[in-house]
Amino acid sequence: MITFEEAKKIVTDNLIVTDTEMVPLAEACSRIISQSVTADRDTPPFNKSAVDGYACRASDLGEKMLLLENIAAGYEPKMTVNQGTCSKIMTGAMLPDGADTIIMVEDCDFDGKYVFFKGKGPKDNICVKGEDITKGAEVVTAGTLLKPQHVAVLAAFGAAAVSVSKRISVGILSTGDEIIEPEATPSTVQIRNSNGWQLFSQAINAGANANYLGIAGDTKDSLHSIISEAIVNNDAIIISGGVSMGDFDYVPGILEELGFKILFNKVAVQPGKPSTFAVRKSKEGKCEKVIFALPGNPVSCFIQFELLVRPWLNASAGGHAPELWTELPAKEEYSRRNTGRLAFIPIIINPDGTFSHLKYNGSAHIAALSEATGIAAVPVGKATIAAGEKTRIFILP
Repeated sequence: MITFEEAKKIVTDNLIVTDTEMVPLAEACSRIISQSVTADRDTPPFNKSAVDGYACRASDLGEKMLLLENIAAGYEPKMTVNQGTCSKIMTGAMLPDGADTIIMVEDCDFDGKYVFFKGKGPKDNICVKGEDITKGAEVVTAGTLLKPQHVAVLAAFGAAAVSVSKRISVGILSTGDEIIEPEATPSTVQIRNSNGWQLFSQAINAGANANYLGIAGDTKDSLHSIISEAIVNNDAIIISGGVSMGDFDYVPGILEELGFKILFNKVAVQPGKPSTFAVRKSKEGKCEKVIFALPGNPVSCFIQFELLVRPWLNASAGGHAPELWTELPAKEEYSRRNTGRLAFIPIIINPDGTFSHLKYNGSAHIAALSEATGIAAVPVGKATIAAGEKTRIFILP
């Protein structure tokens, strides 16, 4: 059994490097950009007004100034501001030649011909060309997971199409004779397939192309057939169930038969101990296929995806987005009996900046996830978190 930190390193050391593709700006959001983008012009591209007002010379503020023209945003000034003159200017409009300051409309009087400044001292109110970004500066870095604000920057600098990493293809497979699909009516001993659809949604949310593979029964032949076929059409397979020490847990043996090397099959965490990671490599040592086999209990399955699978998906696509860990104080005391493993517990982050642990009866308690906004990490050997004590919190995406 290995530590969680060791498992995380093994996972991120065994990536499938994806190809790239060009996508239009309309399809760029939530993709990982593979080439940095630089500014094709200064921002602002010219000296412009930060306010609605009058463009003039600071030395003329004590005198009346003849109004020359109105300058709207998107139009070039036609006249030069000389001694005793000014031009009305809108926010964002280009500063006319000769002007070195802009006075706000509310600080002026206008008699229909002349402008009189009535303020208390000059303020230039000018945004200088290139003061935000200079031409050639990097504006979006390769490896960035593109969000709406990044798309805005790309659009501003003319990147109508961008190079992104291709989405990793991930097959989602549930195992167990007791599992049925959501639309079916369960018997007393059956449960609906929450894990499969949970993992499918998590994979989509993480930027993968998810393929739902259904449910495999607890027979070796059934599992072998589905897994061997699925691995042909997917970069990775995520399996829920079939990896503990039960009589019908065949997955580890099947993976080895299919040429996979199991790099770990137990992690010293609670929940999530029977988590398995296996890889198949080329003769050159390149990682070609990956399988994550996660516990069948819903909370275990969910947490192990977020803390092991999601980072692998992001890194395989060239992403460098940091995981969102922070420290927050507990709103109330939390205690546990078994302290031999690192514990991950679902929590809710409160508006006052504290966190509360959710009612949680173990790794099969699926309802605990529906309200969770984070996961608290309780270190090995720690039985109690006191009210007000800070704890490491993983903020769920």
